[in-house]
Amino acid sequence: MQHTHLSTEQRHRIGQALQARRLALQRDLAQHNNGLSRVDHAQEALAQGSDDFPQNAGEREVDMALTDMDVQELAAITRAEQHLQDVNFGICVDCAQTIPFERLCVEPQSLRCVACASNFERKL
Repeated sequence: MQHTHLSTEQRHRIGQALQARRLALQRDLAQHNNGLSRVDHAQEALAQGSDDFPQNAGEREVDMALTDMDVQELAAITRAEQHLQDVNFGICVDCAQTIPFERLCVEPQSLRCVACASNFERKL
C-alpha cells in the first residue's frame, strides 16, 4: 500500500526541521561533554582527587544521562532523514494511519500517531 499524504514541500519542511534539530542536538552534546568521551570524563574525575569526586558525581551523572538522551534522539533523527523520501514516511508504524503533518513538524522523527505513541509510552 502506497501513501503519498505528504507533498514535496511538506517533506522539504520536515527535512529542514530535522536538520535544525540535528544541529541543536550536536551543540547540546558538545556542551554536555565539553568535548570529552566517557573515558575522558572518568579520567578527569580521578585526576581531580577524592575531595571533589562526591560533589561532582551528581553533575557528571546528569551530563551523562542528558548525553544518552541526546544520542538516542540523534539516532532517531538520522533514521528519519534516511527515510524522509520513502512513500511510507509519516505513516504510523502501529496503526498504519497517517501522522498529521503538524505533528511531524513538531517531532519529525515520530514513528507513531499521537494515540499509538500514548499507548506505546504507557507500556514502557
